[in-house]
Amino acid sequence: MRRLIISDLHIGSFFSREKDILSLLKTEKYDELILAGDIIDFIRIPKFTNLTIEIFNVLCNLTIPIIYVIGNHDIAFTSFVGKEINNLKFLKTYEFTDNNKKIRIEHGDDYDNYIIKWEYLMNIICTIANIIERFLNFDLTNYWEKYRKNQRKNINIERIIQKNNDVDIFIMGHTHIPEIINEKKLLYCNSGDWVQHKSYLILENGDVSLKNLC
Repeated sequence: MRRLIISDLHIGSFFSREKDILSLLKTEKYDELILAGDIIDFIRIPKFTNLTIEIFNVLCNLTIPIIYVIGNHDIAFTSFVGKEINNLKFLKTYEFTDNNKKIRIEHGDDYDNYIIKWEYLMNIICTIANIIERFLNFDLTNYWEKYRKNQRKNINIERIIQKNNDVDIFIMGHTHIPEIINEKKLLYCNSGDWVQHKSYLILENGDVSLKNLC
């Protein structure tokens, strides 16, 4: 089975690359689609477009399994965990076996030690950020993630690997940093984002590859 894993699309936010998202969904080949969190940016007061409708139409017309792993920006779907709508299933953690390898997929926000844990404060911050981005055309999301990448102490990769050492492959998003780190007992994979990188993962026969839409 060929699985397409994407995260951090932030659909509805000002700098979401909806045209590229649509292109990926239409051109890439996959037997299962895994949406690994922050797909719809509810906490930024999303503004949807005609491209948004096209993306939703593509998703609605897919007959393959779709797994929606809920993130911190689409936390509004929390009550849907474990529920299914046709071929779409909502989860907090997705675990399965592929080619005798145990795989776990989460969004990754549970490993963040910063203010994203304060839900109502984040709603206020993201509302202000939304206004700044739309009126000043300044991409606060990428600025913030670059700052976090330089700090690197809010997301401890070593701690994530240690906590998930009971699986062969651990996949997440959240950090907007597309990367694959091959440890002795675990393959750590991050699918990146669709605000800056246009990155995604392909999982096939137990092997993971990191790709970018050209």
